[in-house]
Amino acid sequence: MSAIATVLRDLIYGVRLFRRQAGSTLLTVLTLSLGVGANAVIYSLLHAVLLRPLPFPDAQRLVAVVDNFRVDGQLNVPPSVPEVLDLRAASQQLTGISFYDIRDVQTSGGTEPARAVSARIDAAFLATLGVQPALGRLFVADDHTPGRDQVVILSDGFWRRNLHADAAAVGRHIVVNDMPYEIVGVLPAGFAFDYFSAEPIELYVPFPGDVSYRSRTGEFANVRRVTAIARLKPDVTMAQAAAEVETVSQRLLADHPQLYRRGSDGVDRGFVMTVVPLREIAAGSGRSVVLLLFGAVGLLLMIACVNTAQFLLARAVERQPEVSVRLALGASRGRLLRQFLTEASLLAIVATAFGLLQAVFLIDLVRVMLSSRSPLVAGVTMNTAVIAFTGTVAIVVTLACGLFPAMHVARRASVNQFARTTGGTRSRTRHALVALQVAISVLLLVCAGLLVENLRQLDSAPRGYSSDDVTFMRMRAAGPNVHTGITYRRYLEQIGAIPGVERAAVADGPLPGTASSEFSITGRADDAATLSRQRASWRIISPAYFDVLRIPIVAGRAFTDSDTLDRQRVAIVNEEMVRRFWPGQDPIGQRIRSGNGPRSAVTTIVGVIGNVRPVSQREVAPQIYVPYLQQSEPNITLLIRSAPGVTVSPDSVKRAIWSVVPEQPLFDIRPMAEAAERSMAEPRLITRLLGALAVLALLMSTLGVYTVVSYLTARRTKEVALRRAIGADSFDVLQLLAIPTLGWTVVGLAIGIASAVASAGTLRSVVLRTAELDVRAIAAIGLIYLLIVVVAVAVPSIRALRIHPAGVLRAE
Repeated sequence: MSAIATVLRDLIYGVRLFRRQAGSTLLTVLTLSLGVGANAVIYSLLHAVLLRPLPFPDAQRLVAVVDNFRVDGQLNVPPSVPEVLDLRAASQQLTGISFYDIRDVQTSGGTEPARAVSARIDAAFLATLGVQPALGRLFVADDHTPGRDQVVILSDGFWRRNLHADAAAVGRHIVVNDMPYEIVGVLPAGFAFDYFSAEPIELYVPFPGDVSYRSRTGEFANVRRVTAIARLKPDVTMAQAAAEVETVSQRLLADHPQLYRRGSDGVDRGFVMTVVPLREIAAGSGRSVVLLLFGAVGLLLMIACVNTAQFLLARAVERQPEVSVRLALGASRGRLLRQFLTEASLLAIVATAFGLLQAVFLIDLVRVMLSSRSPLVAGVTMNTAVIAFTGTVAIVVTLACGLFPAMHVARRASVNQFARTTGGTRSRTRHALVALQVAISVLLLVCAGLLVENLRQLDSAPRGYSSDDVTFMRMRAAGPNVHTGITYRRYLEQIGAIPGVERAAVADGPLPGTASSEFSITGRADDAATLSRQRASWRIISPAYFDVLRIPIVAGRAFTDSDTLDRQRVAIVNEEMVRRFWPGQDPIGQRIRSGNGPRSAVTTIVGVIGNVRPVSQREVAPQIYVPYLQQSEPNITLLIRSAPGVTVSPDSVKRAIWSVVPEQPLFDIRPMAEAAERSMAEPRLITRLLGALAVLALLMSTLGVYTVVSYLTARRTKEVALRRAIGADSFDVLQLLAIPTLGWTVVGLAIGIASAVASAGTLRSVVLRTAELDVRAIAAIGLIYLLIVVVAVAVPSIRALRIHPAGVLRAE
């Protein structure tokens, strides 16, 4: 008989056997398909974010240049322009060393002023990526020369949307920031380098060539940082390139110690410059999150495998008499082994088909739920790689699950084994598998519970401000006086006259962010030495900011419009900063100095406000607020509080602003409460995904426990009948059937909880950062799981108690 015919016959025989045990087969296929489907969804995310090559020629040789300050714990910091230029001059292992940064710009010529995201790029940047323009040319070195005519390269989307895909666009001019820019090129459709921007980049302009960007002295020394990329030269490894870059960084450290060491005594900050794969930097924090979810779905698949192994082991033991007969008739053990593996393959194929069908719908749902706008996330799809990986994993694990019972039965079966029982060893094996399922489920449940508790605390903790009836919009100041704050004050005057507006303010962000800057406290001996160990979040605001957000001033005074650049520099701090740095002292009149940059002047504290907690943080950090008339900041957020029940039209705000500066665009207009909720979108999504996987694990492990207990109970029907016949009561029978499973369940609970405690640090570093384990929550999860297992054990056990002993013995 041909091999194909033999396989077909084995498949048909397997289908018949599965039909005889339709209930157990369906449960096994269901649990395995759930594991396969979840695995396909998360692997598609993993493939898109971490595995699929970036869409550039020879992308595996693209690297990013980064700074690390290891003592300070600051890793993968973008380098400064002088550092990149020094590396370009010295490197023998890298080619195409180039850089860029992102800026908002204004474009004119439409129905109203428009804002666009631009990238200021080095002339070699696009060439390093291997991009050729669809129209025109790329930048050349002369385009960076100060005083030359301004030039711009357009993205395909901007060209189609604003210039109607005009093939004669090259050579024309567009107005950017009130200046004419000549269009010299249009990039091809599909090109995007948006991995480090929150929005698509539409315009590319030459990076400024003036000396202020290249200097290591002055107030902006070592502050202007850029994303730097390069290519490994042929036959150069990542390790070789990293070693060379680190050598260059050591020379920089020796030549400019004031930039890379801390304080007057030159405390080492662990500075080293290195290279990392560009894909790794592009993935960013998403790398850790995806790996976390992939680990969770791997555990879920393990539960499905355990269930499948339980099912196949039970079937194999039941078929010992059949195997013995076939051996007696001349069948080889290899032939029997092939029969069992064919049946396991059939199970895997059916489960994989159902799992992939589920994944098709779930992938679309996950892609919609993802808050990130990264091109990497946009590539999440069910593709050939995902299907191949998922199918291979499902078939391999199912065959592995079927191999042990098949070999076990084929090895032990003989003509004289018709009456041999399963024995205690095989029962212990099944119970050990139950404990493994329980441990994995509890691990996932505790981690998911930790995430849920973290979100609950974030939602319930006082925020220190009110976003009700507050609308915010962003803008980049256009026109004259953008760095003096005078234009902003005129904006606020016009907006305050709009009916329904109670108060309006500007700030360089709606709320204090997670980023912090170094500062020192003047008058202390350890100012210089402790500079980098004292950090606070800075915020530039107008006087009405605290009124708009209902933030109370608890000491001192608020800002006024008399706090101008020609007056004493002043600041307001929060209560947390007072608690940390002036405990038991009056902070009013204390003086602080920022580490470097535009806020390096000495600043006097004139007020204290209540703590303001960013939505995505549970802890309150030190915060410093400075008046907008004493700082330079073109990127501004406008906050407007309207009267309760009154909606202020964005058009009325635009008209008020255009009455001052007609070319000023506004964008990102939305209620502040919506913006706060959006900042929580990613933590909520991670919690939902991990929570769904945990619930799925609970369901699958419960089905596994129920299946094992039902099987063992059915196998011991005769024993139960005998015990009942000689006087055993119901409690004795329940002890016989339920206690072993419950005992192994407790073992699994202990292992799962211990694993959760061990992995809490990893989870905290990836997602929560400040969350702590809650003993009560863990105890509650363990108790709930134990109760569910008790129910799963009780159902088949109670069914066994209803068996009439006389009927069973008569049948025997």
